[in-house]
Amino acid sequence: MYKESSFYVQLQNLVGLDLRDCRGKIHNLAFVLLGLSIALLRKRDGSLSSLHRSMENKHQELFDFLELSKPIKVISRSHLPVCLKKVFLPHFEKLLFENYGIELSDEQKKWFAGDGKELRGSIGKGKKRGEVLVQLVDQENRQVL
Repeated sequence: MYKESSFYVQLQNLVGLDLRDCRGKIHNLAFVLLGLSIALLRKRDGSLSSLHRSMENKHQELFDFLELSKPIKVISRSHLPVCLKKVFLPHFEKLLFENYGIELSDEQKKWFAGDGKELRGSIGKGKKRGEVLVQLVDQENRQVL
């Protein structure tokens, strides 16, 4: 119990993690990140909806385990990405990797964003798909591949 609850305390005390403006903070960022971490460790498929469902399913159990006195609402699916954009990722990654002993190779740290569009007017008669334009961006150096 000490190890798990201490991660939550470390999240709460991590200076520079929360980049949100002080006005209008509704959600406890440490609790949201802990729920997200548990969802990731539960091997959800990585889609935000799946992760959010896991966070909802384990919300009460996590709340009871941490013995929190003040009720905490589950963050909504639509607000989760907005909240996550305001997290200083290097601090969170360091804390997460140190606590759970996760080590990524340089290859695993590399990731790409992709987007595709079906070209207008390219679907032939009797066909379902047409020509598609796909673009990949290396997130490390923002180069288009």
